[in-house]
Formats: sequence, structure tokens, C-alpha cells
Amino acid sequence: MQINQLPSNCKDRLADLEARILKKPKVEILEAFQRGDSFEVFSSQKERKLPTKQLSLQGTPRKSSSDQTLFRQLQITQFTKNMQRNKNYNNNNFDLNVDELQNAEQTLKEKLNAIAIQDIRIKELEARVTELNQELQEQKEQQFKSENAIKQFVIEVDQFERMQLIMEIERNKEKLGEYSYQREKTQIQEVWVDGKEIKQIKEKVKLIENQKEEIENKKKQFQFQSSSQYLKYVLLSKEQQLLQEQLSRLENERQIFIKQLRRQYDEEHARFKKINEYRTIGERYVLLQLLGRGGFSEVYKGYDLKELKYVACKIHQLNPDWSVNSKSNYVKHATREYKVHRELLHPNIVKLYDSVEIDMNTFCTVLEYCDGCDLSIYIKRYKQFQEKEAKLIIQQILNAIKYIHQSNIIHYDIKPQNILFHQNEIKLSDFGLCKVVDNDKSKMELTSQGVGTYWYLPPECFYTGDQPPNISNKVDIWSLGVIFYEMLYGMKPFGQGYSQETILKEKIILKSECVNFPTKPIISNECKDFIKGCLNYSQAERFDVVQACNHQYMQQRK
Repeated sequence: MQINQLPSNCKDRLADLEARILKKPKVEILEAFQRGDSFEVFSSQKERKLPTKQLSLQGTPRKSSSDQTLFRQLQITQFTKNMQRNKNYNNNNFDLNVDELQNAEQTLKEKLNAIAIQDIRIKELEARVTELNQELQEQKEQQFKSENAIKQFVIEVDQFERMQLIMEIERNKEKLGEYSYQREKTQIQEVWVDGKEIKQIKEKVKLIENQKEEIENKKKQFQFQSSSQYLKYVLLSKEQQLLQEQLSRLENERQIFIKQLRRQYDEEHARFKKINEYRTIGERYVLLQLLGRGGFSEVYKGYDLKELKYVACKIHQLNPDWSVNSKSNYVKHATREYKVHRELLHPNIVKLYDSVEIDMNTFCTVLEYCDGCDLSIYIKRYKQFQEKEAKLIIQQILNAIKYIHQSNIIHYDIKPQNILFHQNEIKLSDFGLCKVVDNDKSKMELTSQGVGTYWYLPPECFYTGDQPPNISNKVDIWSLGVIFYEMLYGMKPFGQGYSQETILKEKIILKSECVNFPTKPIISNECKDFIKGCLNYSQAERFDVVQACNHQYMQQRK
């Protein structure tokens, strides 16, 4: 059946349906109908092929007009069902798309709300950050003011202590004496001039000696001595003894005073800072008075503005005139000392806190400050210690030695000057000459022969030959024995009264094969036995740190 044969209302309806299916203009469909184009309706949209030239299937037997009408009606009915199915499908898809859009819209709203909340939170945080920055800036300003106030207070305290020290030095100059320069021919020599009190005592002693000599002369002249003269002689002897004791005490004070004068001189001629200059290192450590001066370093009392405590600042300063090799060796030496010392944590060892670079040629190591003096001052002041007191000090030194030996470290420079007092504790300091022994070895070659303090070094450190001598950690045990002996008897066991140059030249330590004990003061045999074990000439037979700690004398509580 041709399209043009259909009634106009049917043709219009079909064109409308066809336009909706093909999504083409209805006018275009009607024009196709006028050209005689036909269409077929299939069971599925995928099988539709538009446009086709005929609706009827060619090659099939022609049917009657009634059959054709029925067939066409069936086709129209099927077409209508398909159209309804497609409409329902499109409606379902449309409903689905609407739901998806609604869900997407809801999700978008939620995300926008979350973003808005985050924006609010960000603004709150930004406001808080601004507030904290302001507080931080205020805290920094307050800290800066506090540090300046503390620094000013510390400086005032240091200036007050310095004035007291100057006044004390002036009093001691009058009492004990001072150095004076005298010219002898073409040379100027530094000589000591006794103070008023020492002069008076010496004059009294001289007067008593003259009186005693006069009594002795009379006794020889008249061949007899009266009881009154004898009594006078006895009283003069007792007075002379008292004056000699006073003179001895003043002599000890003089030795300590000379050390003060040397420190004052060193401070006036310090390389790193002037007396009235208060430099701050690393924006933290305020340098105060000079504590001591070595060959290549200066040690200052300092104050830590962060931790609010006193520290000791050791300034290492390279000499600009040194060669590149000398500078390199010194830096290597100081760096090794720092690396070794910073790992040592023990109550009887001075702590190393920090290291600060000042410039290309100067750096500072910050150490624990000890408020007491060193052992050498006490030895000069008291000459001799009671055995019990000396033992307590030696035990603390031995604890420090045991600790460093367990870390395969030889101190090599244990002497009274490196033993400090701090709040009733003994502190071992100065690891500048320390040696590190390999884990698998008990000895090492001494390649730096000639350094150290000769009175406290064992014989093996002075061996000469083609090969460097071998040393062990028993070097420190020998030093401990020398210090113990010196504390008890007021003198060194070897080389007493000799200079380092003489000790080395005359091989005094090499010749000291045994230690001798004076008759006074009376010391226990156990103590003497301990000292002998520490000062054994043979390195092999000398105590090691374990034997020293386990010795019967050290195990006794009394």
C-alpha cells in the first residue's frame, strides 16, 4: 500500500510519528511521502533502515486487498506499540536522568557547603595564625628585652666581681708582694718583691736567729749556760717555729696569688676580647672574665642566655701567620677533641654542650662551668691532704678513668690542673691530648712524643729508639698514682723540683724504677700498696683500671 493512498489524517499522523522517531522536521517527512517514499516498521529500533523505497516485501506472492489491509493494520498496530515502548523507554530514561541530575545537584550542593565551611575554617585559621604571629612577635620582643636585662645584670655582677678581685689583688700585693722589673746591666729582669707582712715575719725570724746565735756564742764563751738563758733560748725557738709556720702559710698564699696575677696579665693581653668588652657568641653565650689561657686557646666564663646558667667558653683561634698545613692540623686536632668529648656523659667528667663557629679562623666550644678551683690550687694551699680525704678524691677520678677506658679512650693528660671541683664533685677536664685505641688492640704507638706534663707521665712515654714507643690506657693509672702520692706527701714522687726540660734531658722518669715513701706523714700500708701498683715501672705489671677499682684498698669503705 502506498503512502499517498492513505487518508490525509493517517498520513499526517504517520508523519508526526516518523518525525519524532527520526528526530527530523515533520515537513521533511511529508515531502518524502509526496515523492512516494515508503517505510517499514521493525521489532526493534536497531533494525530500522530509513528511508526505504517500498514497504512491502518484494518477491512475496501478492495478497488480496483485504489481506493487505489487515497486514497494514497489523503493521500500524505494531508500529504504535513500538512507538509507545520507545516513549516509555524515553520517559524512563528522562526520569532516570532527572534523578541523576537531582543527585548530582545535591552532591554539588554538599560539596559547595563543604567548601564554604572549609573557607570559613581557613579564614579562622588565617586569623589565628595572624594572632599567633603577633603573639610570637611580642614574645620575641619580650624575650629580647629579657635577654638584654639578664645580660646587663650578668655584666654588672661580673664587673662587681672584677672590682672585688682587683681590690683583693691590691691588698695581697701589699701583704704578699708583687713582681717588679729591674735592670741589670743591659738586661731587664722580672723579680719578686716581698710584701709588707712577709717582710715583717722574715725580719722577726732573722732577729730571733740573731738572738739565738748570741746565746750560743755566750754559752761557748763562758762554758756554761744559765737557766734563764736556756729558757729564753727555748722560747725563742718556739716563736721561731710559729713564725716559720706563718711564713710557710703565706708562701702558699703567695703561690696562689701569683697564679691570680698571671691570670690578670693574660686577661689584659687576651687575643680574643678586651677586659671591658662583653661579646655574645652565637646570639646566646655572653663572654665574661678570663678563666685561663693555653697555647692556642682561651677559656672564658660565660653565661647562657637560653638555659640561664653559667658555662665555660673555650675559644680556639688560629694564628693568621700559621701555614695552611699548621692551620689544618690544628683544626683537625680540635675537631677530634670535640668529637671525642661530646660523646662522654659521666658525673665525673666535664660536659661539652655546644660548638659555635665565630669566623673563618675562630670557633668556640661550650663546656660545663665548674664553680670551684682545680686540684693544683688545693695542693698549693694545703700542701698535704688527710689520707681519707685524698682517697675520696682519687675514687671519683678513678670512676672517670674507668668510664673513658671502657670507651677505648686514653686521656693522657691527667694532672691536678685538669681536675676541677664543682659542687662537691670532682670533674675530669681537657681532652686535648686524648688518644683513641682500636677496639681489637690494647696498645698503640705514641706518635706525639714530647707533649703532656712530664711529672705525670710513665716511663714508656720517654722511650727513644727507631720505632715510636707503645703505650696503653695504663698511662692514666700512672698519672693517678702520681696525683695520689702528691696529695698525701705534698710533693711529686719523681722529678720534684726539676723543670720539664731537665726531666727530659736527664731521663729522670726513665731512671725512676721504684717509688719511695717518706716516713711522715704516716700512711696505711694498704694505701702504699695501691700506689705501688699504680706506679709500677713495668707497663705489663702495672694496674689496669679494673685492677685498680677492685683493689682491696679501694673496696674498703673507710
